Amino acid sequence: TIEAEGLGVPLIGFSAAPWTLMYYMVGGSSKKNTDVGMKWLKQHPKEAQKLLDILTDVVIDYLDEQVKAGVHMVQVFEAMCEHITEESFYEFAMPCMEKIAAEMKRRHPDVPLLGFARDAPYGIAALQRAGYQIITIDTAMDRNVARAALQADADARGVAPAGVQGNFDPTLLNKEGGASFEGIEAEVTQMLKDFGPQKLIANLGAGLSG
Repeated sequence: TIEAEGLGVPLIGFSAAPWTLMYYMVGGSSKKNTDVGMKWLKQHPKEAQKLLDILTDVVIDYLDEQVKAGVHMVQVFEAMCEHITEESFYEFAMPCMEKIAAEMKRRHPDVPLLGFARDAPYGIAALQRAGYQIITIDTAMDRNVARAALQADADARGVAPAGVQGNFDPTLLNKEGGASFEGIEAEVTQMLKDFGPQKLIANLGAGLSG
């Protein structure tokens, strides 16, 4: 297991979320056929829902095995929200995220859950309500707006807000066209100032390759 390795470094487990997996299954690419996923939702809603249900169960079991292997927390990443409408996100994608959170909490109540719906800033409060304790913020969303949205939702329900993860711009790390060391340091400082130091996992707001 990870604990047996004795490295003393917290490890975040990970899975793509069901809509993202379906998007790649029916379209095959993040750059081409970007409309195929939505076409499936519109033209074959029953079949699409059946596929999403299957993928939801697969994601749950996959994350479950990662926890058993020793990861300290797990993130569910809905990466392809750019290619789903807000209405369809709530109809198809969000229920899967809710089921994953509920079942993972049932199986592993002490393992923190991180939720990331990239390019769906409208969904961060829904992720918080679903039980994700850390909400990952992408590079496009204003940090203060994100914190305020989570706080407002939490206040309305009389609970503490979720923590946040993110959202340093990875393009600043590029060897060509990136920022200087001083520029990187300044942006990290600004990120910490905007988010505040509490309940924060300082991390990137997107993958190194986008």
